[in-house]
Amino acid sequence: MKKLIFTFVVALMALAANAQKIMTFNQFAPGNNPLVYHTDNLFMYIVDNKNKMECDEGIRTFRDGKRFTTRLKTGGRSARGNQIFLSVKAKGKLHIYAASSSSEENRPITVMKGTTVMVSDVIENYNKMPIIVDIEKIGEYQIMYPEGPINIYGIYLEEEKPEVAPHP
Repeated sequence: MKKLIFTFVVALMALAANAQKIMTFNQFAPGNNPLVYHTDNLFMYIVDNKNKMECDEGIRTFRDGKRFTTRLKTGGRSARGNQIFLSVKAKGKLHIYAASSSSEENRPITVMKGTTVMVSDVIENYNKMPIIVDIEKIGEYQIMYPEGPINIYGIYLEEEKPEVAPHP
């Protein structure tokens, strides 16, 4: 019996270690955003000088099974007063769950590190696949949406697992 309980506890610990901490957003009205969100390995900073960003109820399930109940609405295209910055604290794959805020228009999304484009893609309202960015360097990144508003449902970093050298 002790062996069974021990095995169960070890299995639970393994599940917890592999669980992804997804950054989601609490509801807020325009002009009342918290400006900073974070998980263990990811910080998001919002610049919203025009008080257009908001978070409301927006239920969406993506093809990989991730389900969200709220969304961050950017309220416009990315510009000086409407920006999203990420500070990434580990290497891995960054998953951005986003959709066009328009049911009729696709919207481009770009993730930059300094002046380097890491990913540039077009998101649709109906396509329910996350944008995935390979993070090879820890540091600051920016999410840009140059042609119009998008909705962001969640973001998480799937950390790179260190390679374990085999025993000789």
